[in-house]
Amino acid sequence: MRTGARGLGEDGFSLIEMLAVLAILGLAAASAGPALDTLVPARRLGRTAETLRTEIDLLRGEAIRTGRPMRLVLDGAGNRLVSSRPGAPAIPLTVALRLDVPASKWGDPGEIRFLPDGSTSGARLFLTLGHAARILTVSPLTGLVQAAEGTP
Repeated sequence: MRTGARGLGEDGFSLIEMLAVLAILGLAAASAGPALDTLVPARRLGRTAETLRTEIDLLRGEAIRTGRPMRLVLDGAGNRLVSSRPGAPAIPLTVALRLDVPASKWGDPGEIRFLPDGSTSGARLFLTLGHAARILTVSPLTGLVQAAEGTP
């Protein structure tokens, strides 16, 4: 039994001890998030799909803003997507990706083009990991992305 400052018997924890425990639990939870991606394929698939969707939206916006065409290209080895947006890092692929781009006069296979008017070459990105799948469809007219669950 601990004795309080006034000599009264006070059992329990001090505020400082409780805050220390909460800080340790918070750090453990934060570090466990990325580790869960390897255990839960659907979570990793969802994060990859959201990263791609965000980059597509940013590329479309950059093309409209600058008046210059932009592009997102699947590299030769197929392990990453490379964006022409200034300062954009390559997007490593931790899931299987199949990129279907319609034949076009102004785009290469494995490349999505974004034009200054907001239109694109259009594309379907099929992301799979284990038994989970997502499909991202890029509209050729508007450049907007629609996401849907799929089957591998």
